[in-house]
Amino acid sequence: MARGHCTWNTYSIFHTMPTHMASWILFALLLILPSPLCMRFVASAVTAPLSAMNPLTCSLFQSATCNSILYQSNDLQKEEIAVYYSVNATDIRNITNGSKQDYLVPVPCSCQNVNGTTAFFYDTVYTVKVGDTFVNVSSQYYSGQAWPLGGEERTFIPDAEVPIHLLCGCVQDDAEVVVTYTVQQQDTLSEIGDNLSAQVSKIQSLNTNLAQNSTYIEAGWVLFVPMEKNGTSTP
Repeated sequence: MARGHCTWNTYSIFHTMPTHMASWILFALLLILPSPLCMRFVASAVTAPLSAMNPLTCSLFQSATCNSILYQSNDLQKEEIAVYYSVNATDIRNITNGSKQDYLVPVPCSCQNVNGTTAFFYDTVYTVKVGDTFVNVSSQYYSGQAWPLGGEERTFIPDAEVPIHLLCGCVQDDAEVVVTYTVQQQDTLSEIGDNLSAQVSKIQSLNTNLAQNSTYIEAGWVLFVPMEKNGTSTP
């Protein structure tokens, strides 16, 4: 076999075999005995997916705190949201997204070190139910905005109260408030901006997962949207 090539000299091995048998054996060898060049080619063809969650980083020395908003899109009632988010139901605001009724949940946001990640978070507490997993709880009750620490399966025991760290954000412009928004099917950046009274260019600059392609988004991505305060809907 020639080093660094994806072919082998098979004539001496297969010249006495029936053609169809030799072809199948050669195919099997190609699958299990790739050369270094073949391996490099396969590896280069596989690209890692872009991260769906990139916390808004901060400095603990700044001790930054602010009012922030979490966008709730799980079809829950205000009273349920109030329990899951540890807020008052009267503070939760309605917002329409197409034909769907969603909610804006105001929360205090602070710079924290959560398991080695220094970023803006809002903390709440969740009481685990039978069959719960961290991924399902985040998706079904917190719009996929809960930050995973790893090892949650050890703490997600029925009736246990576990901390939930939700992504939030602060900006220096007093005329804006950061909305943590989870991209939904068929969303575009311009539609998100229109619905939340935010400029697309500011959304792009605030989110590192838009750095490679500033207009490409996927359902499930968590974005930070700097919403103009005078565009906030009323309760």
